[in-house]
Amino acid sequence: MADLSIAAITKRFGDTPVLKGVSLDVADGEFVSLVGPSGCGKSTLLRIIAGLEAPTAGRVSLGAVDVTAMRAADRNLSMVFQSYALYPHLSVAENIAVPLRMRALTSLQRLPFVGRIMPGAKARIQGIAEQVARAADMLEIGALLDRKPGQLSGGQRQRVALGRALVRDPAAFLLDEPLSNLDAKLRVQTRAEIAELHRRLAATFIYVTHDQVEAMTMSDRIAVMMGGEILQCASPEIIYEDPDDMRVAEFIGSPKINILPVECVGGQLQLFGTSLNWPLPYETARVMQLGLRPEALRLTQSAPVLRGHVAHFENLGSEVFAQVALKNDTARVTLRATPAERPMLALGAEVGLAFDTRAAMVFDADGKRLRKVEAMADPASEVA
Repeated sequence: MADLSIAAITKRFGDTPVLKGVSLDVADGEFVSLVGPSGCGKSTLLRIIAGLEAPTAGRVSLGAVDVTAMRAADRNLSMVFQSYALYPHLSVAENIAVPLRMRALTSLQRLPFVGRIMPGAKARIQGIAEQVARAADMLEIGALLDRKPGQLSGGQRQRVALGRALVRDPAAFLLDEPLSNLDAKLRVQTRAEIAELHRRLAATFIYVTHDQVEAMTMSDRIAVMMGGEILQCASPEIIYEDPDDMRVAEFIGSPKINILPVECVGGQLQLFGTSLNWPLPYETARVMQLGLRPEALRLTQSAPVLRGHVAHFENLGSEVFAQVALKNDTARVTLRATPAERPMLALGAEVGLAFDTRAAMVFDADGKRLRKVEAMADPASEVA
């Protein structure tokens, strides 16, 4: 295993920039997810790490070795593709054994029938079979070794692809949206299996996904990418609770964070004309945006700062999400409520909302976090 370093990687396809000076350091044994919308450059970055694409500029290093110009086959990296990339005519055992046979056997020893009687072939083939069996047992697919890919479910095929990557004992595992072809139930099960495999191996994983749930539940750190750049790379907790950029705050979290316009009037932060007991210096920029996670809002009947009516709700059993259309339909906010509050959230019901200022995020007109403004809120106050 080794540390992985990506330094100032740029990539252009013709006149189109895809990656714009991306830098990222991944520690040995770390699980880092690259997450972002389609077209943000995350899969291109993974292919550059793997050696399947050449960067326009920048450097990729494994440990102390610069591998930027090195062939993919010489980098000792294992890649798991979205399509599984299994050979349909080979059995599960033979698919898993492919990288081992390419590495351990000569071209003559790989020949059918004749190869087995070549000098040294028997012992090497036996060693390969033992490695395949160990990987299959680890992934609980030992009973499937004689089957062909066409006889397997999507989840089983994904495990075979993981097994093929596993036997190489690579410096790092690269996974490109490996669960996107699975149904919802199987995705939950398989992502738990991948996370458990990472813990057992203590190996380096770089995982590309557009699914924030996958990134949040499996990663040590998440790198949020948009427009060919990494906006923020941090632990899932920090990405969710303390984003640097409004685009990160909006992308991570379901339901989506509420963004409301606020302004500084007479040294006070105001929301839809209501003062928030949030004193600010007069020179503070007037155009700002207030971010409130759905769980930061609460129902109240005592002088609420926001009033509206329930336009839609979703009862998920353990929690209720309600969309509240604010007065005069100026905006809609989403509230995360408890089942006990469900009777208050009938369609069309008039409700009042309050929030703790400590849970609020403030962004400037360009979406950058204004932590100095947040620090001026009264830490003991609740807007109500």
